[in-house]
Amino acid sequence: MKETLVRFSVAIGGELLRRFDEYRERHSYPNRSEAVRGLMRDALIDEAVDEEATDAMGVVTLIYDHHATGIARRLTDVQHEHLDMVVTTTHVHLDAARCLEVVLVRGKAAGVRRLADDLIGIKGVETGRLVLAAAGPIVKAHGHSHPHPH
Repeated sequence: MKETLVRFSVAIGGELLRRFDEYRERHSYPNRSEAVRGLMRDALIDEAVDEEATDAMGVVTLIYDHHATGIARRLTDVQHEHLDMVVTTTHVHLDAARCLEVVLVRGKAAGVRRLADDLIGIKGVETGRLVLAAAGPIVKAHGHSHPHPH
């Protein structure tokens, strides 16, 4: 079922409009409407994952020196303690000393954040970041909320 689009107007100009148009072009949105829809979805996702009980997916990106004493074992131990949340990992050798590990996680937003903090806080991790998204739809695309396969 196709969703009905509603037109509404927004009055902006000057520097804000110029910078928004630059943003739209940088992110390859075909028009301002698509750019506004994208920003609205991002805002709704950010709001949803602020709720601790929201089902969330996350990507934890870690860069570390593999020569740091016991770091590989500690990273593995933390992941094994959270088997219910760790979906998969990918390990990449960046150079002779540094590794990139990407851990895909799923669970309640609060738990995913705690797991990411535990991994990022391990001694020897140079840098770490969590990117979090809601695991479920933010806006129902077809107007009804019962689950069914598509």
